[in-house]
Amino acid sequence: MWLLAASTVLPASAASGWPSQHEGVMLQGFYWDSYADSKWTTLEAQADELSDYFNLIWIPNSGMCGSSNNMGYMPQYWFSNHNSSFGTEAELRSMISAFSAKGTGIIADVVINHRNGVTNWYDFPVEEWDGRTWSIGLEGICCNDEMAYAAGQPKPTGAYDTGDNFDGCRDLDHTNPNVQENCKNYCRYLLEELGYAGFRYDMVKGYGGEYNKIYNTYSNPTYSVGEYWDADYDAVKGWIEATGRTSAAFDFPFKYAVNEAFSSGDLSKLVWKANGTNDQPAGMIHFGYPRYAVTFVDNHDTYRDGSKFTGNVLAANAFMLSSPGTPCVFLQHWIDNKEALKAMIAARLEAGVHNESAVKVLRTGRNVYMAEVTGKYGTLAVKIGSEMVSPEGYASTDIRAFGNDYCIWVKSNGEGPGPGPDQPDDPDPAEAYAVYFDNSAEGWDTPYIYYWGAEAPVWPGVAMSRYEGNVWMYEVPAGTTGLLFNAGDGDATKTGDFSGYADYVYTRAGAHSTIEDYMGSVAYPQAMYIIGNLKSGAWSTVSAEPCDSAEKGVYVWNNVAFEASDDDYSYFSFITATGADWNKVNASDRYGASAKDAPLSPGEWTGVTRFAAGVNASSAYSWKIAPSTYKVELSLSDGLLRITDDITGVEVVSGVADTPVYYDLTGRVVENPGAGIYISVSGRKATKVVIR
Repeated sequence: MWLLAASTVLPASAASGWPSQHEGVMLQGFYWDSYADSKWTTLEAQADELSDYFNLIWIPNSGMCGSSNNMGYMPQYWFSNHNSSFGTEAELRSMISAFSAKGTGIIADVVINHRNGVTNWYDFPVEEWDGRTWSIGLEGICCNDEMAYAAGQPKPTGAYDTGDNFDGCRDLDHTNPNVQENCKNYCRYLLEELGYAGFRYDMVKGYGGEYNKIYNTYSNPTYSVGEYWDADYDAVKGWIEATGRTSAAFDFPFKYAVNEAFSSGDLSKLVWKANGTNDQPAGMIHFGYPRYAVTFVDNHDTYRDGSKFTGNVLAANAFMLSSPGTPCVFLQHWIDNKEALKAMIAARLEAGVHNESAVKVLRTGRNVYMAEVTGKYGTLAVKIGSEMVSPEGYASTDIRAFGNDYCIWVKSNGEGPGPGPDQPDDPDPAEAYAVYFDNSAEGWDTPYIYYWGAEAPVWPGVAMSRYEGNVWMYEVPAGTTGLLFNAGDGDATKTGDFSGYADYVYTRAGAHSTIEDYMGSVAYPQAMYIIGNLKSGAWSTVSAEPCDSAEKGVYVWNNVAFEASDDDYSYFSFITATGADWNKVNASDRYGASAKDAPLSPGEWTGVTRFAAGVNASSAYSWKIAPSTYKVELSLSDGLLRITDDITGVEVVSGVADTPVYYDLTGRVVENPGAGIYISVSGRKATKVVIR
């Protein structure tokens, strides 16, 4: 279980607005008309799961707002009746207490810009709490409220509104001392009586920000965030300053930048210039105010109006969850994409990314945003977009979450909470695990299973021979399927088909997770071809070369002859379908350079850009190289390409290598292995598991 920072309490001397270096993530626990999904009893039943990932949950206004279904934005009762459309007051208190016991705070939706009468326009209830009577009369309603111009209604006697008008309820006069006293103590009631952890202030454009300062200074919430609905950075900044920085604000500038970036197909819009020069993620988080920014992709209002996010929801959430500020995940997104979002949040928590984390933007363009974020326990790198690139210094074993057009890597210093709930920790020699390694790509006759444990397991029909220490090697007969791996504690995990290129298997006591469970799964193209100046030197679809091997997104060509074109260079890219029909070729995905005719030198790795079928595949950029015969390695798992003119190298199939060769869990050679699990090969069958 993750230990989140919900219990962090600041000194009572002054309201904080929002904690510094806050690592937590918020869930908006409702959407519009979510009466079933957001019932207090429904949320409480998920307390174990939700508290593993969220340290704050924002819920609808819990005060009584009438007998029919009501989302809480036409408030009537403040102190005496919290039986709402989402449950009874007893159920509310039970839910708040259950989450609090697990370190997760509940955020109240505080609607004090306006108020509704119980039976008419203005008969606000008279309520008792803390030995006092609380009431607001006509003197507490703004004199320019629509009630002043309605036939048959008395004239309100308050001052003019200090913000935008709200039709449908009475606008409260926050200059009035009695209104202020009611609001201050209503906030205190929510914290002290009901047990809320903080506030989400509704429609703060409706009254001056200085009044939120009064209410927060008096009640002293640890968490306060206002809904200042404006895409303008300076406007939101101005409201935060008006509160004396006693409140954070929802990052609407972030929200609208994300909308524009994805709707326009230009991911460079995810970046703003701090001080006009420094690339930073867009929104209030880009300079000066990340501590006071609560970022979001959608909320209950935007999700049902013209500003709903309609792009790649997971990629947008990956950008949010890999950036500073305090991310607020929308309930509908959580319901629709729970497992993917869990992996993103776990990566953020493992690295210790917080609301003030420093960001270094590594790459930006129409098809890519890539950045490195420094957390308390390590670094997190994120790539958004179709361009097939990966950050320097990160390996495939550092990947924590990935999917369509997003990938997140983490390098942890080991001081954080680990790789997350329901995911295996780093290998521990005291625990049993097994790795399946398909050696057929190296020319071997039989796949093998390598098992680490104090005692060798018994697998019927599988031959075993012991190697050094607690490492056991098993030969898997051709055609074996449905083999069971026992983790040493009585339970078993079933693998896939062992007759071909099966998945690698990682099993540890109590977890029983496969590598695919841990790393996620990607559907890589089954076929890949080089297209370019091959054979005759002419660019032709029929002369495209199929790869010699393809496994888990890694494609290899040996001895590919590139001929010179008219300008004495060879040009090439990759396609997933070939033939004489150009229409068929252009309907396939293509993989090429990030710039037109990008030069490529032997031995160097370079990034790969995906040009999607039906979008821009026919306009894929090519690389250019000097004509020669090369070995070509295309790794879609890393988004990298390399050509080498030395194609002999160390080939295990040719005999005993002079020095050990290390393979990672994807079967790729690792030249300088760091910490992890590797297969070390110093001869055709002198193979062992190496823990480094």
